[in-house]
Amino acid sequence: MTPWLARAKLLAWALLLVSMACQGGGTPPQDDDTTPGQASSPAPSPTLPALEVIARGVDMPVALAPSPDGRLFFAEQGGTIRVISPEGRLLDEPVTTLPVARPPGYSEHGLLGLALHPNFPQEPYIYAFYTFPGPNGRPLGQRVVRLRLEGNKAVSMVVVQDNLPAGPRCCHNGGRLLFLPDGTLLITLGDAESPQMAQDPYTPHGAILRINPDGSLPPNNPFPGSPVYAYGLRNVFGIAQDRATGELWATDNGPSGHDELNRIVPGGNYGWPQVSGLAGMPSLIDPVFDSGTHSLAPTGIALYRGEALPFYGDLFFCTWNARRLWRVPAQQLEELRKGGRKVIQPEETSFPCALDIKEGPDGYLYFSDAQNIYRLRP
Repeated sequence: MTPWLARAKLLAWALLLVSMACQGGGTPPQDDDTTPGQASSPAPSPTLPALEVIARGVDMPVALAPSPDGRLFFAEQGGTIRVISPEGRLLDEPVTTLPVARPPGYSEHGLLGLALHPNFPQEPYIYAFYTFPGPNGRPLGQRVVRLRLEGNKAVSMVVVQDNLPAGPRCCHNGGRLLFLPDGTLLITLGDAESPQMAQDPYTPHGAILRINPDGSLPPNNPFPGSPVYAYGLRNVFGIAQDRATGELWATDNGPSGHDELNRIVPGGNYGWPQVSGLAGMPSLIDPVFDSGTHSLAPTGIALYRGEALPFYGDLFFCTWNARRLWRVPAQQLEELRKGGRKVIQPEETSFPCALDIKEGPDGYLYFSDAQNIYRLRP
């Protein structure tokens, strides 16, 4: 029996022993054409994981942000930022509620991204990405704001990036935030339903942007005077960095399938809308996974480098359509790095995950579906 099969059997037994909440419900952030370096040595094998629900009945927890002090901040798509205490209690009072635009039918608008300042909580700032309304209440654009916290309440707000494009009908808004080790902030944008603009490295459509925490441009961005870090993407709703190798990964939603996992490099052109999926064109960067005609709608992504769970070096991503967590074994990623393979083959797990996944400072995995937040722990 292979190590993975043995592990899968153990996890299956674990799932039989834990109580899991009902899935589904809510309005999905659905796509308009889908239906709702070298790694360090692995840690010693830990105990069998257990799945538990840490928040039930929440409203589309699209983005999770674990804090070093044990709190778990999360964003509800309707505009509310909430927090779970280090003791595991969901606080009644929200951190804040942002004035988002999310009228009926605009399924991918709202509060979409969340990230803590790299020095949090010593520097008590939380960053949020949301769609803002015009005078008629319909989506006018998108912005990134910085909130200063006192305890568990936001006491001030500053706009650091404004007037980002939003899809005029429903979709392709991106909205994820990620701080890099150099302190710069990445912002993911979909093509905002203007696919032809995704090939212009001087427009934010279909791009990953890189800015300083105050909104200014870093001097070493790939395209002078532009915040664009990578482009040619359709709708990135998951971004993560492997802290052991430095690799940057993103999920990208394709048209009627051809969902992708991409390794992001500065200045890279990922082909949309000229191509989707594996194209083999030298001037464009192919994904390392193409779902073909199978539409997964991948969302949050994480590279596990903790020691509490038996997943060291594995990649995980959530899927809106399948409502499951998918896994790429560390061995496949290592073969990819060494040139032994060009594509990877993710494996579906039994864990529920539709929106986001993060590794916490405790080494546990935290992930969410439309109504619940889960924790996978020893």
